[in-house]
Amino acid sequence: MNTHLLVPKLIAAIMSLLDSANLRNRVYEQQERISQLELAIEDIERISASRVESSERHRLIKNICTNTKRRSQQ
Repeated sequence: MNTHLLVPKLIAAIMSLLDSANLRNRVYEQQERISQLELAIEDIERISASRVESSERHRLIKNICTNTKRRSQQ
């Protein structure tokens, strides 16, 4: 095998591994974010369907939105 081609191929293989690891981590982060948003939506739907007075409902929904934003910034 041509030794002058070995180094670039080795570098390309290492870069490919790093890129795939980075992509995998981003996918996991997005899956976690989706799960948090789905949970927030479920909470909001449950609160909206409850018989809590509207001002209390608004406060609860606002807190859910704030908590979801805070978690996504961490």
